Amino acid sequence: MKRICCLKILGCLALALLMATAGGNAGTPDAGMAAADALLQGPTLDPSQAEKALNMYERMLSSASAPRALVLAKLARTSFILGDLAPKKQREGYYRKGQMYAAMLNREDPKRTEGHYWLALNLCGEADACGYMVGRRLLPKIIENLERSLALSETYDQAGAHRVLGRIYFEAPAWPMSVGDLQKSLHHLQAAVKLAPDNSTNHLYLAQTLYGLHYRSLAQQQLELVLKCTQYSVKPQDLEEDHQEARRLLTDMGAVTPP
Repeated sequence: MKRICCLKILGCLALALLMATAGGNAGTPDAGMAAADALLQGPTLDPSQAEKALNMYERMLSSASAPRALVLAKLARTSFILGDLAPKKQREGYYRKGQMYAAMLNREDPKRTEGHYWLALNLCGEADACGYMVGRRLLPKIIENLERSLALSETYDQAGAHRVLGRIYFEAPAWPMSVGDLQKSLHHLQAAVKLAPDNSTNHLYLAQTLYGLHYRSLAQQQLELVLKCTQYSVKPQDLEEDHQEARRLLTDMGAVTPP
């Protein structure tokens, strides 16, 4: 317990020093970017921290103190994180803002994978926040942008386009109702695990697809790998949430949960 408290204190001091350095030296945009990035990496990330990071990136964009494409990508990503963290009534607004920044990046540099990827994820967020009918309308655009992102980079965001496409094909109803296809889900999630084997969500999603295909022992192996992973998908809390879900599923399957 004492060690955990000390680590938290040291982390807060390091973050405060980093932010003070960035604020005290306007001539070092890299320090300002690092300070905003650090806000999103804390283990107890909350909406106020993410909002501060968003405001810092927005100031960088208006002042042209950092590469515009990079800042737009970070704004689109941070908006998605805020949509994930925010109360239900505020979620759609953040996802719409993320779509705006991603669309700007796509117009200005359509060959960057980040714009297509974060546009797709913010559209996914809007679909989740607004319900089935909105999701059904947005789905073709989501898939289109994920495929564009994938064509530009398979590895971006720890194989993120493969991960999200795999999840869409797992969760969507099957044809002719929608695009659901467990074999397509398996293809994308196997690719995600191969490209980013330390990402917990890649293994968790693959396990659920394998279980849906009745490959129980293979699913269990993937769930055990989730518990060994050290990398999260979007925000720090995702890693612990994936670990908890893997333990729950292993218990439901009657498996012995690894320590």
